[in-house]
Amino acid sequence: MCLNCGCGELNERHGNDANITLDDVRAAGEANGQSVEESLRNMGMAARQVVTGQAGQPGQQDQPQEG
Repeated sequence: MCLNCGCGELNERHGNDANITLDDVRAAGEANGQSVEESLRNMGMAARQVVTGQAGQPGQQDQPQEG
């Protein structure tokens, strides 16, 4: 889906370049030496920080869950 709208189409921009696609995540990850999975995990942690109101607070980073 454009990852921000929830449509279920991973690489569809719906005519709006502001929509985030899986290809965008892949390119951002490659620029940082990360896999798509690692980038998405990091984005999930960041999203949780925003949703819980902890975004931008030092020491409030979630640690990836193993297994």
